[in-house]
Amino acid sequence: MPLKPSEEIIAATFGVASVVGVFSKMTPNTADVRTDAVNGSNNPSVHSSIRSASVVSAAIVSGIALLAKSPAVFVAGGLTIVILAAADMHANAVSSATGRPTQAVGE
Repeated sequence: MPLKPSEEIIAATFGVASVVGVFSKMTPNTADVRTDAVNGSNNPSVHSSIRSASVVSAAIVSGIALLAKSPAVFVAGGLTIVILAAADMHANAVSSATGRPTQAVGE
């Protein structure tokens, strides 16, 4: 039995809140990553923590979407994962010295 639209919104909000919570606990603060002068840009530990948070978030959102039988939950959670991962990966790729993306580790 599909959810009512008001219940879909609640389930989607729960999924989005779960993703935000996972990213806030499993990844470093985006501002700290961007201004990290010690480790520089393209830090492999930050990259692996972003990937781990993305995988855990995807599992949680998939579970909620399957239980709710709602594609809206999957879409809202998936978009949140993509947005947060892209923001964190961009912050990790930007050099704190030049403010431009780099390809080398530690620049």
